[in-house]
Amino acid sequence: MSDPAVITDHARRYWRYEYDVSWRYMIPLLRRWSTLLEGRRLLDAGCGEGGGVCAMHDAGAMCAGFDIDAGRIQIADTLKGTRAIPFAVGSLYDDRFPFDDTRYNLIVLHDVFEHLDHKEIVLRRLAGLLAPDGVLLLTFPPYFSAFGAHQQQLSAPFARIPFVHLLPFALTQVLPRMRGESPPVVAEIQKLGRLKMGMGKFEALVQRSGLRIAQRQEYLVSPNHIRFGLTPLQAGILGAVPLLREILCSGVVYLVGR
Repeated sequence: MSDPAVITDHARRYWRYEYDVSWRYMIPLLRRWSTLLEGRRLLDAGCGEGGGVCAMHDAGAMCAGFDIDAGRIQIADTLKGTRAIPFAVGSLYDDRFPFDDTRYNLIVLHDVFEHLDHKEIVLRRLAGLLAPDGVLLLTFPPYFSAFGAHQQQLSAPFARIPFVHLLPFALTQVLPRMRGESPPVVAEIQKLGRLKMGMGKFEALVQRSGLRIAQRQEYLVSPNHIRFGLTPLQAGILGAVPLLREILCSGVVYLVGR
């Protein structure tokens, strides 16, 4: 377990951001969709610093979480306080997931799925951990939206211009030549450009996996953008127009079941 004294202010702020997104937006959305949390088993796959899963715990769920980043799991283990939440280091590519000896009513992937290779395999394996009435909660920014490649993580102001990742050669020729950028960030942005996870692509993948989309909520301004001081805004009727939703919606939340 990490020493609370060495946890940075940034990590604490990020934990609070994760908590607020879940508490203020994901939990009310689940309740609107009649998805119960109280007394239900929940697994957060890719839980980060654990703020989101702590909010789900506080709403009454029996939670566990894992993440590939050991440092983030140390932070989660500390900042959970007295909450009875087990955390573990693990990868969605592992032969076995942490905590896979339990069947869950809800499995959460918050802005994780767009980063994954072998998406269909992972989706099927997670579905295999669901209880008979269980569902998956998945969120991601559609790739063709303004910041669908997560280019806001770059330091150069011009590189964070909306839709810049869609310009020809931006990711394959321009981005690798930019100085002063973090190589892992550059590599991840290029990976997202290769995977191009949009809503239509995701829905086709769900269908191929033998699953079904139970609910969907599109956002013009994603709940994740509260960290930039923005107020979330649902897409309304625009979210039902196939081409427009891919471009205009900065975030989408899916509930997927069998």
